Amino acid sequence: MYNPILFVVSDFYPGGAQRQMYEIDLFCKRTGIEIEILSVNNLAQHPYFPDFFYDKHIKLGTKIIFHDQIFPRSKNSTFYKVLTRFKQILNLKEPDKKRTFINGFKKVVFMGEYILSPFQLLIDNRSIPIVNIIIMCSRFQSEHYRNLNKKNQYNFISGFGIKEEIDYEFEGFENFEHNHLPLSIDEINDNWKKWKFNDKSNKKIGIFTRLAKSKPLDPFFYAFHLLQSEDPNLELHIFGAGSPEDAEYTRYINHLGLKNVHFRGHQIDIKKTLNIENLDLVWFQGYLNRPAGYAGFDTALTGTPQLFWDFFSGKNLSINEIDHVYPHFKDIGKFAKASFVILTKKLIAEKLAEKQFNDIIENRSLERNLENTKNFII
Repeated sequence: MYNPILFVVSDFYPGGAQRQMYEIDLFCKRTGIEIEILSVNNLAQHPYFPDFFYDKHIKLGTKIIFHDQIFPRSKNSTFYKVLTRFKQILNLKEPDKKRTFINGFKKVVFMGEYILSPFQLLIDNRSIPIVNIIIMCSRFQSEHYRNLNKKNQYNFISGFGIKEEIDYEFEGFENFEHNHLPLSIDEINDNWKKWKFNDKSNKKIGIFTRLAKSKPLDPFFYAFHLLQSEDPNLELHIFGAGSPEDAEYTRYINHLGLKNVHFRGHQIDIKKTLNIENLDLVWFQGYLNRPAGYAGFDTALTGTPQLFWDFFSGKNLSINEIDHVYPHFKDIGKFAKASFVILTKKLIAEKLAEKQFNDIIENRSLERNLENTKNFII
């Protein structure tokens, strides 16, 4: 009997949750696990991103259902009205009724706290006894995460790996289980490893992000300001879709009088961009000495060294130290100093890049990590 698992997603633009959904789909196809995908939004909803992963799922043969196909909305319909209809269908209990949409699935998994948030008031034990949710953010990074109903029974799936992290992240939730699923990638090899230390004077730092207020870059701008006092020719290249004005980045740039800041737009393939651009260093936001998204892992595969600004709000014993695999900082001066070392000290830069590359090879295998946590799917 065909009884697949349903994954609920927001859309298919090239973001972290969408990338993880595709990586999971790859694993499911490889291992014979049947899944379907329900997208809350129709195609081409995001103003800056293409529907990058939609065609990739279709090529895998995955059935994709759009919310409007199941619960059509009229022109005057609000999202809440649509969700109310969703609840009505979930709670059809009479045995002679047509099988409800949700009851046709073995399990429902929400891809991200933000996709669950608008649904949570409509979920009860009759419709979805256990809420399976793959967490995308940290406790203090998302209002949607903080405002989840603490009384529901949850199965959290996340990259948080040790007890201290789990206790910290899910404090306040009354009834939950947790499965550790590190962000993992399918294509792991050394074909992309092209980075070489640049002995020339013209150095370039890159940032890969989505240009939005929710992705603040002010620590990087202040650090770049300090670095330009040492090297006036240093360049900062910011890759990502969006408007720098709307994200309020230009306000910092003008306030600090920064020069050589370039906005380069969305990049389809970060690995390819890195190898073409020959960046000397990449800055990312991170979390407790780990990259906060796939872009960091793609960067490591090219061998390009990375430093991170930590948005973890708890205690990080390894903060502001350059010797970690993924060095994280919360001190602007130390962050700038470490960046200058990576830009100018060949042996230190090469050692850091090699450690980061080896971490991907040894710890980020999609097949191995999903195999270890396959029980959350089946």
